[in-house]
Amino acid sequence: MAFFQIRKKVHWSDTDAAGVAWFPNFLGWFEDAEEEMFASLGQARQSLLDRHHFGMPRVEVSARFRAPARAGQLVRVGIDTTVENPRRLRHQFEIRDDNSNQLLAEGFVRVASVSMDTFAPMDLPHDVTQTLSGLADLADRQARGEVELPWT
Repeated sequence: MAFFQIRKKVHWSDTDAAGVAWFPNFLGWFEDAEEEMFASLGQARQSLLDRHHFGMPRVEVSARFRAPARAGQLVRVGIDTTVENPRRLRHQFEIRDDNSNQLLAEGFVRVASVSMDTFAPMDLPHDVTQTLSGLADLADRQARGEVELPWT
């Protein structure tokens, strides 16, 4: 599986008293990767939400922590997204050390599509699925070094 990736620096403020990245920050880093994925595909996530007046609430999340991330460490956050059905996305994630490639964490987030007027389920707008159809190509080009990894 090819992931679209971003780079992050683990800051002291990301860590707990032991100097290890505090676990909720990993979920924020997953969000950062999603944000940059949409932007790199040419559609800012917020502009899609505003234009189609829909929301993308998270309905399920899972994370497995394999090794600590520490202050000062550079990490890569990878995302791969699939359309599970007309009303759901599934984002697979992994976080790796940027130097050693060691797997630090992995997980997934399931995302629903809802109307912002009623919060009732709705099909994903065509713009969203069309935008996401370019993800595999973007991840492959990034893996070949043709596309830079964004920093966040």
